[in-house]
Amino acid sequence: MSNRKTQSRYEDVRSALREDLPAWGVLVFESHHASEFTMQWRTHSFAKVVFILEGSGRFDVGENAFEFVAGDVIFVPSQTKNRICDNQADPVSLYAACISDQVLQCDPTMLDRWLPRHFFKQPRRSLAIASVLRRMVLTQDQGSVRSSGRQSIEMLTDAWRLLSLVAEVADKPPKQQSAGGVSTGDVPTDELISKDIEVVRQYAETLRTHFLDAGTIDTAAETCGLSRRTFTRLFREVTGTTWLGYVRQIAIDHASDLLRETYLPILSVAFEAGFSDLSTFYRQFTRRVGQSPACYRESNHLPDRVAESSTEASASSK
Repeated sequence: MSNRKTQSRYEDVRSALREDLPAWGVLVFESHHASEFTMQWRTHSFAKVVFILEGSGRFDVGENAFEFVAGDVIFVPSQTKNRICDNQADPVSLYAACISDQVLQCDPTMLDRWLPRHFFKQPRRSLAIASVLRRMVLTQDQGSVRSSGRQSIEMLTDAWRLLSLVAEVADKPPKQQSAGGVSTGDVPTDELISKDIEVVRQYAETLRTHFLDAGTIDTAAETCGLSRRTFTRLFREVTGTTWLGYVRQIAIDHASDLLRETYLPILSVAFEAGFSDLSTFYRQFTRRVGQSPACYRESNHLPDRVAESSTEASASSK
């Protein structure tokens, strides 16, 4: 079975689980609650950033009682008692990042920022937090194919990105004018065009493992130091398709892997492939693969096929 089926994924959860953080102090987990889920008050030696993927209820954090729905984000400071009370008619699915005290204490000037917080009706912030959590899930799941040093650095980097979003530590810097693009009236030489093509080719290759950070076509062009018009033309020349089509295909390929190799709920597959709503995921997947996600899993699920092959081999040997 794929290593994506890890101990940080939990289904049909009836009570709160124990979180065991790795040496570098950052863990991400996914939890799908059963309708009878209950949680007693708990206090942790780490902070938690919780993204509500589905469901509703109340999150008690210290003296605060946060009524939440899907799309909300809750920050639970370290050493603060907390519990989740699901709406039994609408059980919760969530993703959470646990960040140890040793990470939080790296910047003592930030300690007064770690207060209980509930972000609701803030779609831009929630989407940004969800995007970082998706990337952390991918990094954690690929641990066996990355060096432990690289994995820990990437997890710690993203943990601080999450904390920055929670603590509102900095205003977004003003958009910088790209200096590398070709402005109207410039006449690019063959050498410049060749360099630009290589930049775009390298960017397209990077997207295959960093597609969750794709952003927009404008930020992509800015990253490559090109005007949007030049970037669009060169990207199609390099890849044979549009930037959006390329990004979506990578996302669908990743979703196909998850459907084949794991038992993740389709809602979680959509989330981890970068789709903000299930209907868009179904539409894009069906259009590009020719089957709905459920049908694709039914006919391609590797653990089931391995089990069937083993059964057939055992029967034929008798």
